[in-house]
Amino acid sequence: MNKENIRNLSFYCIYTRNHSKSGTLQGVIDDLPRIARMGIDFIWLLPINPIGLTNRKGTLGSPYSINNFREINPEHGNLDDFRHLVSEIHRQGMRLMLDIVFRHTSHDCPWVKQHPEWYLRDDKGNPIAIVSEWTDILDLKFDGNEKTLWIELIDILKYWCQLGVDGFRMDVASGVTMNFWRQARYEVSNSYPNCIWLAESTRLPYIEGHRAKREIVNTDSSLYEAFDICYDYDMYGVWRAAIAGAIPIKSYLEMIRLQTTIYPSDFIKLRFLENHDQQRAAYIFRDNRFKALAWTAFNAFNKGCFLIHAGQESEQTKTSSLFEKDWLDCKNIYPLEEFLRQLIQIKKNSIIQSNDANLTITHHSPCIVAVWETESNCQGLIGLFNVSQSNTEQKYVQVDNLPDGKYQNLLSNMSIKEIPQCESSIVTVSDNGKIPVPSIATILHYSGFVIQPKMFYSELFDFDYKGM
Repeated sequence: MNKENIRNLSFYCIYTRNHSKSGTLQGVIDDLPRIARMGIDFIWLLPINPIGLTNRKGTLGSPYSINNFREINPEHGNLDDFRHLVSEIHRQGMRLMLDIVFRHTSHDCPWVKQHPEWYLRDDKGNPIAIVSEWTDILDLKFDGNEKTLWIELIDILKYWCQLGVDGFRMDVASGVTMNFWRQARYEVSNSYPNCIWLAESTRLPYIEGHRAKREIVNTDSSLYEAFDICYDYDMYGVWRAAIAGAIPIKSYLEMIRLQTTIYPSDFIKLRFLENHDQQRAAYIFRDNRFKALAWTAFNAFNKGCFLIHAGQESEQTKTSSLFEKDWLDCKNIYPLEEFLRQLIQIKKNSIIQSNDANLTITHHSPCIVAVWETESNCQGLIGLFNVSQSNTEQKYVQVDNLPDGKYQNLLSNMSIKEIPQCESSIVTVSDNGKIPVPSIATILHYSGFVIQPKMFYSELFDFDYKGM
């Protein structure tokens, strides 16, 4: 698929067991109209396959310990229920992404006995899990099984595509040989060219650790050979350090600059504040809600796809257990739903969607300023995000080449009941491009001219050593 059609998609991640009181596919179906109203493009379901019993974690087990890759976990429903789900997702104008786990299986997967050669083994011949904490799974062996295991796994992907699945999120994609991913993508794309592939890539410390042990580990650059989108995990640790005050926000933005030069020019990242493996944004920012909102707005405005983790719109603070029934009744109260809808609507703005649009981060202080501009149409969007929420004396930020005047703010009414309208619908720019620092975020639209924004100065990248 042409990456121009997927680079600004919005995803909504659901763990079926804990998404509704029933924990079923029907429970997901019942919520689809609400999710669709937010403007979501893709529903991403965590694994919905039967879970192994042997060495099961918790009472109900992890969805990532799979017993059968072609069946539906009976606690969620059956294949007819799944077909109904696919139909309803498509009817609502959305698409479906399934979480696929090809690095390992459960201990009692039939393959363990039927194909013992498909599993990694220790010196004593026992099947093993490379990650010792993953006691409920056994790792598959890809080397030497190209004519058997690989064919079976690729056929599984085609099977789900036949049932109407529109994309796959590949679990632990960094831990499966790239030769397999290349072949799988090639064969699936021949029959299903519009299928979208998302890789769970990994963080720098894990890459270093696996390389030190001479274990398989794929970098994001390698994964882009077979995948459309990669996780933003190369940035997640940096971001957590920045919001904790361990490093300046500028350092985080420098790493975003680095991404644009070390990956293919058409690289796509899945931007997120939270996911099912990490702490909730509402918990991380439990002492400053405005920070959570400002960072959410910047993540949506940033280059790449945008992930909403189910429960984020209701500001849940507890990460749902993977191993137990852990449904939280939000009483149909979703304080951030309209705010997120507006962010997704802005992400679909024709300026950002334009083929010649460029994103430039111009400021890191007193707030983040980022500009989407398309010279062919002489239009742009200026986003200001008060992520630090510091009581600085700087009340304005200067944007070069921006004419004085009044500009429409696309994010003036966040529709959050507990927060009054804190940003003006019309923002006045004065004194040669001075814009007021927002309470949370403002996104201004301009047209009829270009400002040709310049990237903020970085000692790491822009230091003029030639003049020394």
